[in-house]
Formats: sequence, structure tokens, C-alpha cells
Amino acid sequence: MALSASDLPAMYSLLTNSLSADESVRKPAEAALSQSESRPGFCSCLMVMSLEVITAKDLAAQVDVRLMASVYFKNGVNRYWRNRRDSS
Repeated sequence: MALSASDLPAMYSLLTNSLSADESVRKPAEAALSQSESRPGFCSCLMVMSLEVITAKDLAAQVDVRLMASVYFKNGVNRYWRNRRDSS
């Protein structure tokens, strides 16, 4: 099932939890993000989320989430799009 704008709060929560020092919070979030990576709309959700964070009034409080979203986006492009583009 494709991710959509309605999934943004859950994605934000997963990204926030993936930054936690508490392993019991971080590991499930990382696992859920790994499973979401292959779903259609994952990269779109990350980009929308990054734009929302950039335009937020409390940008300083959300920088880490924006950076984590950027890393997941970069990795998704490397993993799923470059292989398709480079193959014949």
C-alpha cells in the first residue's frame, strides 16, 4: 500500500524515534522505516516532510529529523532508483 500525506505524522514519529538513544525505542522505529522504504510514496513523504520542517517556525528543534529524512531519501534513491536507471 502506498504512503500518502496522511502517513506524514507516523513517518515523523518514526524518524524522531530512530534518533533516540534508547535502543528499545530506536530499533523498532528503524525496522519500521526499513520496511517502509520499499513502499511506493516513501521518498515523496520524506521530501514533503523535509519541506514542512524547513518552513516550520521552530526549525532548530527539528533539524535532526530533517537530516534523518534526507539520509533515508538519499539511501532510497541509491537503492531503488539508480539500479533502474543504470540497467538497460
